Amino acid sequence: MKLKAERTDVLKQGLAAAMECTFIHFPLVYFNHWTLLVLNTLNGRWDFYNSLARLNKRHVEKAKQLANQIANDINTFMVEGTVRITNKVRIVTNTPQQHPEYVDCRVIVCYLMNRISRNKEIDPKLSREQCIRFRAKMAVKLLTDKPRSWSLEDNEDAVFDI
Repeated sequence: MKLKAERTDVLKQGLAAAMECTFIHFPLVYFNHWTLLVLNTLNGRWDFYNSLARLNKRHVEKAKQLANQIANDINTFMVEGTVRITNKVRIVTNTPQQHPEYVDCRVIVCYLMNRISRNKEIDPKLSREQCIRFRAKMAVKLLTDKPRSWSLEDNEDAVFDI
């Protein structure tokens, strides 16, 4: 009983902190394909982005299941006056589409999170070349953004000999 009460307290605190953000991003991986479910905490609505719309049925069902679980938790534990979270998911039809032979879904999910969190327009016609450039920009940022980047000199103890 005590463990359940502690779990409930942790869940309440975590949800309260998350609800201070405008957008909560849930990258989903299902059958090696990445999609994005986004909760807008200001209006309590869900948006689902899929860069391979032809796979929409299976992937949207998983997104709906997750949205339903999270909406139930938030609506159960949130204090009065908080926006009620719907369990309905809107499928964003102008999501950038990837070529089926390329594995750009991960890059497109990162692109979407970047644009959504900054309230920037999303280009529904994102080209393969734009995906390549965005991937390169992410790699450069990951490797050169001190002090958050990784370097061999800074992490000699963390490197394993292979």
